[in-house]
Amino acid sequence: MVIVGGGIVGASIAYNLANEGTSVTIIERDSVASHASGFSGGYLNPTSETGKLVPLHHQSFRMHSELLEKVQEESGVDVQVLRMPHIELALTENDIPLQRAELERISPFPDFKTQWLEPEDIHKLEPRITEDVCGGVLVEDVILLDSYNLTLALVKAAENHGAETLLREATGIIYENNRAVGVMMGQDRIDCDKVIVALGPWSGAASLWIDLDIPIVPQKGELLRLEGFDPALGVHLRALHDGTTCSVYQKADGLVWIGATKEDGKGFDTVTSSHALQSMSQVAIRILPELESHKLVLQTACLRPVTPDGDPILGKVPGKENLFIATGTAGQGVLLAPAIGKAMADLVSTGETDIDIAQFGFERFVEKTTGLTGTS
Repeated sequence: MVIVGGGIVGASIAYNLANEGTSVTIIERDSVASHASGFSGGYLNPTSETGKLVPLHHQSFRMHSELLEKVQEESGVDVQVLRMPHIELALTENDIPLQRAELERISPFPDFKTQWLEPEDIHKLEPRITEDVCGGVLVEDVILLDSYNLTLALVKAAENHGAETLLREATGIIYENNRAVGVMMGQDRIDCDKVIVALGPWSGAASLWIDLDIPIVPQKGELLRLEGFDPALGVHLRALHDGTTCSVYQKADGLVWIGATKEDGKGFDTVTSSHALQSMSQVAIRILPELESHKLVLQTACLRPVTPDGDPILGKVPGKENLFIATGTAGQGVLLAPAIGKAMADLVSTGETDIDIAQFGFERFVEKTTGLTGTS
C-alpha cells in the first residue's frame, strides 16, 4: 500500500495497516507533520462538535485512550498527554442562556461528567479567571497532547512494524484499466497494490491524478503561545468575546496556548497576522487578566483541509479501482485520526469497515457537480 501524505491522517492509516502486517510506504513531500498536524493545538474534546460527525468524534475520542498508551510504548515518543476539565465560560449575562443550552446538549454524552458552575465555583477551580464572569459549563475531562509528537509516534511505530517513509513529492498515479498500480515521484515510480491519498489542504492538486475535482480548500488558522503560569493552569478554558471565540490552556510544554482563528478565502497563505494576534489576545486577557503581562513566545499559522459541507471525504475514489482518499477533516484531524485510521485501514484491506463512514464518501460531491461516477 502507498499512502500519499505524512500528516496525522496518513500516519494513522499507515500505523493501522502496518500493525496488521501490511506492507506500507508513506510518501511525504516535506517532512512528517510539517504542516497543520504539527501546529495543531492538540485539544481533544468531542463535546464541542455538532453535526453528522458527532458519533465519529466520540468514537474516536474513546479510541484515543487506548491508542495513546500503545503508540507511545511502541515508538518511544512522548506525546505529552494531559487530561483536565474544560469550562465553557459565560462572560456576560447574555451568554448564560447559550451556555445553559450547551449544558443540555452535552449532558447526555455518557463519557463526560457535566454541570453548571456559578462564578464562585469557577474561582474555586481556578482563581486567576476574571472576576467578571457569570458562570460556565464544566466538562470532565478533555485531552491535551502534542500533535506533532503524536504524528511522529504513529509513523515511528508504523516503521517499527515494517512501514517505510519516503521524503519525496508524489507527482501522479499510475493506472492499468482504471486500477491504481503505482505512484510517480518525478521520473521515478513505486509500484503497489493500492493507493490512499491523504494530502490534507493540498488534496485538490490530486484532482488531475484521478480525473475528478476534489473539492478541498485551505482554511487558515493561527495560534499563539505565551509564557506559562506558575503554578500551571489546570483547566482548559473557552469563551466568546466581541464576536471571537477563543481557547486558553497550558500544555505539557509549559506554555499557554491561545487559539485558534478560522479564516477562509486566504488561499495557501501561512503568514501570521497582527489582526489574529490582537483578536485572540483580547479574548485571552478577558478570560485571564494576568496574561497581559505574559510574553509572546510564538505565533503560528497553518492550513486545514475543508470541504463545501464541512465534513471529510473518506473511502473509495469513484470510477477507480484500488484508489482511496481520506481528507477534509478541517480542524479535527487529530481528534478523528484513530477512527479514520482504523476505518480506512479496514476498508483498504478487506473492503469494509465496522466504523460508520459511509455518509462521508466522495460520491456526494461527484454526483452533485458532474453527475458522473468517475471517468476513464
